[in-house]
Amino acid sequence: MKAGLRQPDLGVKLNCTAMTISRYERGEADPDIETICRLCDVFGCTADYLLGRSDLPSAELTPEEVELLLAWRAADDHDRAIVSTTLAPYKEESSSSAAV
Repeated sequence: MKAGLRQPDLGVKLNCTAMTISRYERGEADPDIETICRLCDVFGCTADYLLGRSDLPSAELTPEEVELLLAWRAADDHDRAIVSTTLAPYKEESSSSAAV
């Protein structure tokens, strides 16, 4: 299990049994909203990541990422094209490693 937790240990953190955790993992039961929130806290991720709606485990950006995002938003189309061309090999690399 990810985060080095066994089902009984995670059950304690979520206030449920290891059998319930097993049923979640096998898709035989769905956690309620409160449990999803606790899972996010335990694993340090967003609900979107936990539910498979995002590839990014956290919505938090580093200060450098915020700075880059703000610069991107301020850039004109020409400068964005230059940045996109420069970063294209890295985009391909990250998308191919995500598919593995």
